[in-house]
Amino acid sequence: MFNLINKFFQNYRNIIDRICAYSIFYVLYPILFFIPIKRNKVVVSNFWGRSYGDNPKYICNYLLSTNWDIDIVWLCNKDIINLNKDDFPKGIRLVKNRSFQALLELHTAKIWIDDCRKSFYPKKRKQQFYLQTWHAGFGLKRIEHDTEQNLTPRYIKMAKKDSKMCDLLIFEHSKLFKNIGKTFWYDGEIFRDGIPKNDIIVKPTTDIIEKVHNFYNIAKDKKIILYAPTFRVDYDLKINPLFLERIIETANLYFHEKYVLILRLHPNDKYLKDKILNSINNSDILDGSVYNDMQELLSTCNMLITDYSSTIGEMLVANKKCFIYAYDYEEYMEDQGLVMELTELPFPVTKTENELLESIKNFNSIKYENRLSNFKKKWDIYESGQASKELGDRLLQEMQQYKEN
Repeated sequence: MFNLINKFFQNYRNIIDRICAYSIFYVLYPILFFIPIKRNKVVVSNFWGRSYGDNPKYICNYLLSTNWDIDIVWLCNKDIINLNKDDFPKGIRLVKNRSFQALLELHTAKIWIDDCRKSFYPKKRKQQFYLQTWHAGFGLKRIEHDTEQNLTPRYIKMAKKDSKMCDLLIFEHSKLFKNIGKTFWYDGEIFRDGIPKNDIIVKPTTDIIEKVHNFYNIAKDKKIILYAPTFRVDYDLKINPLFLERIIETANLYFHEKYVLILRLHPNDKYLKDKILNSINNSDILDGSVYNDMQELLSTCNMLITDYSSTIGEMLVANKKCFIYAYDYEEYMEDQGLVMELTELPFPVTKTENELLESIKNFNSIKYENRLSNFKKKWDIYESGQASKELGDRLLQEMQQYKEN
């Protein structure tokens, strides 16, 4: 009996924690209502409680570089606090997500930053400022309202509430999305001068390149292939371990360089990682999931293989090699949909293993660079390289203008 009760609590721990936190918060709300907003407090969430990353990371890095006295609170899951606290720079406080303290921190913060739809929060106060950074860059996939038929009523309700609270939304600079407000159920201000996490793509540093090479113990003379397939909603990702080895062999032979391959799965596909990598006995195939920042991998890699991922935008910005391997194109289009046909992209598009290998063999760098240039001009794709600073300065301005009671 005890084991059954314990199993029940383990399975529903998050739900129970949320209910308890909300209950305590709103019982005390008549008192908490009078607690003032702290002008210098910023509360941040990345992917509903994950570690230090994505757009919020780069905005916070800028805020930490200023001379301002800022109290930055990062809401993260318990396992992150226990296992990954060293990923966070000095100056950031970690608070357990979905807790009473998380609600209290949000209640008293001047600034909210999130890259996903908020699902756990107190009532937003009139003087608070909410920056929704979103988590994708180049918008190839249909999202939000544009794929409403694939979303649950619960998510749609949550998304609309989130957009109603939002004061500033970040979205890529291009002509791919004709009506961003409609896509996000949003009618407020939109920042389109760049994506914060792409600043290091526009201006890569040797420090980051060395950091990645040292982390994986990759020799300096070796180049990196990053294979980053996107998430499938209703069916499994298919990866042939032997095919990964053939990719490395082909790149070594036809690009006349030595390569390693980093396999980086979408966060929602991580459960496949062990299954795939345990079947591989090759020191040149590395686990991208153990590295905590996808942007640093994109900044460091020399070549990307993906399918429908927004990471192709980083390759456009950096003018790097990119190959589309879309073995399930018809199925994916029916399930998710894209804003344009893959053949309209400037990258080699393949649907079979042999086609991908042939596209590597026949790669022409001059023709490729011309296609990239023409595509970026046609769709007005732009990155300032200063998005973190511009948005950070905007948040500082919002804090400065607020007068505490």
